[in-house]
Amino acid sequence: MRTSEEIYHRVRWDARFDPARFVMGVAQRGTVPKRVPLPRFTPGGEIPWHRVLFFEADGEVVWDRSSGVDRIDATDAGRVRVPRRLPSPYFVSRTPHAFSAPEAAWTPVPQDLPPTARPAALTLLTWNTLWDRYDSDRIDTARRRPLLLDALRAAEADVIALQEAEPALLGLLLSTPWIRESYTFWAGPAGREVADCGLLLLSRLPVREAGLHVLGPHKAVAAVVVETAKGPVTVAVTHLSSDHSPDGAARRDAELADLATGLAAIEGDVALLGDFNDGSDTPQDRLGMPDAWSLVHGADDRTPTFDPSVNPLAAVSSLTGRVSRLDRVLIRSERLRPASATLLGEVATPDGLYVSDHFGVRVELAGATAAETETDDEGTAAADLVHRVAAALPGGRVHLVGSRRMGCALPGADVDLVAALPGDGDLPGVRERLAAALPGAVDLREVTGARVPGLRFRLDGLRVDLVTVATGALSPDVAVGRRAELGGAAAVALSAVSDADAVLAAADPHRAAFTRLAREVKAWARARGLDSAPCGGLPGLAWSVLAARTANEAGRLPPLPLLRHFFATWAAWDWNRPVGSGDAGGLPLAVLTPTAPVRSCTSQVSPAGRDLVAEELFRAWEILESTADTAPVPHALLCAPPPLGLRHAAWAVVSVRRGADEGRLRGRLLALLDALAQAGSPDAHAWPRPFAADASHVQYAIGLGRTPPDEARLAEIGARLLHGIPEADLRRTNRGGVPELR
Repeated sequence: MRTSEEIYHRVRWDARFDPARFVMGVAQRGTVPKRVPLPRFTPGGEIPWHRVLFFEADGEVVWDRSSGVDRIDATDAGRVRVPRRLPSPYFVSRTPHAFSAPEAAWTPVPQDLPPTARPAALTLLTWNTLWDRYDSDRIDTARRRPLLLDALRAAEADVIALQEAEPALLGLLLSTPWIRESYTFWAGPAGREVADCGLLLLSRLPVREAGLHVLGPHKAVAAVVVETAKGPVTVAVTHLSSDHSPDGAARRDAELADLATGLAAIEGDVALLGDFNDGSDTPQDRLGMPDAWSLVHGADDRTPTFDPSVNPLAAVSSLTGRVSRLDRVLIRSERLRPASATLLGEVATPDGLYVSDHFGVRVELAGATAAETETDDEGTAAADLVHRVAAALPGGRVHLVGSRRMGCALPGADVDLVAALPGDGDLPGVRERLAAALPGAVDLREVTGARVPGLRFRLDGLRVDLVTVATGALSPDVAVGRRAELGGAAAVALSAVSDADAVLAAADPHRAAFTRLAREVKAWARARGLDSAPCGGLPGLAWSVLAARTANEAGRLPPLPLLRHFFATWAAWDWNRPVGSGDAGGLPLAVLTPTAPVRSCTSQVSPAGRDLVAEELFRAWEILESTADTAPVPHALLCAPPPLGLRHAAWAVVSVRRGADEGRLRGRLLALLDALAQAGSPDAHAWPRPFAADASHVQYAIGLGRTPPDEARLAEIGARLLHGIPEADLRRTNRGGVPELR
């Protein structure tokens, strides 16, 4: 039987449990045990562990000291019903509270929220309210607070994010009728969150979850996940260190690095609000999140939110008198776009009093256009799919990887998942659980011949590639960090998680520029037939590594010059040198993975493939060199179909049945290309996508280069390499036998 301390920390830190649904029974002398909500219990506080008598979850006793009951792992009680969006342990869960008129008190919000009408737009407000810890005799707090309440009410914001709030302001807000009627407070009113970090969140939208992460002494980030008509959105608030602090700039740098790590792990739409104490573009560049004000008013608009030249309150606290835009609303979303951004409190009362030393910022987010949301709609569906797969595999840890994790997926991209599963993995059992949990899954099948077991299926129009890693006795929650203990193949599979995160970090401080650049480059590579590893091209990870390095070096450039810089850099690259830290190993073209086990993700590229990539990079560079910086990116010219009729004297057409046989064929294409090279066609090139299909079969085209083998040799190669794939057929055709490929 585990101790009460072990049970507490298991519930608190294991993302599969919802602490808000647990109650602890604490012994009291001479009376019945006191029931304490687990989130309100303070470890190491006044109550020693031996006084904890039992734990209940959803009304069920899951641990009891006197009877020896310890069944927290044998019941669904207390389990998270809706997968969390705020990752643990980065965010420590908080319990949102709403005012209950019958109880005349602020009470915990139930996790199962009833459906309500939710707006399509989302209005956010951030304001540093100026607490009176300093210079209290000069800032007239008592007169300013009613002005703040009036301004907040008039703003009609869906989410209010305040900084430099203190318990007195919290008490005032939570006693205000219009706030009690409409808003949810992100934590417990009796807690110390506001007193400790000065952050306060109120939402009039349903709050699905809330959390807090401490950045340092008196510095933190608080977050809520709110439900909108467009789906869940994470809204976070922070207040970074100022230059009043010793080494303020260094502390801000560390805080931004911490935030970048935590926010990158949040799926879906994210808004980060607050006082960043930095008037430059560093916060948005470091976090890869554009500033809503700049998106609405233009990058050159420097309207200040802190202006000591006009606001006497700002003059009191300013060290330099510098006018700055310190307060921001940063957005990471393809579905939501800033429709407006305005200041609040920038006009003084007739007697010269301002609400605060900072002006507030109000931003309205609206849905993007159909063209803008195509990719993100898929991203939302992919995020939902990840949660559904995770719910079907309790005890495991499911990670989204690849381009969708990096935020640079093209429309129609696969949803790549890696699932760390306890024990031996039991792939047939995984398949059964997924089939039961996802009745709409089509063509659910095991992947054969792969180094690591996996499953493939289609769901809601998305192709899903799920790799499973058995972690044995190792907890799936730590499998990524300790992947080397699980063997080579498992370590490679799990490194897809760390590789994607490392690519994003490598793009710093220009993640937004990286996302745009990576999509443009991958669209170009797709159009020119260079994007498929099974066909001898570069995989998405390789193009992302190159784009991240370019963004890191030149991400401040406008879109067209940045794209030109990408092609100029890599067209001139000496491919005898690897891209990354490590040895090229004699490969013609080596792009190394950014995390261990370090390896080339381009080992399939042949010398002829390298020459083709270099040729295409030069072509794109030349096109952009002749395009003015002020012109739009000439996508139509860049992505025009390549002159395949000039490259190949003849073609081979492979016909194969749909489904698993198509996968077997793609797994043999590199061997087929190698055999063609040995037969005298080193410049043979397999087009990455089928060019024809019917209800039962698909056809792939292979350009045979300038010196194609004769029909007899081609038939011999086909018979040998397609053996075991029923109905697979390889035949030779002339140039006219294959249509224009895209």
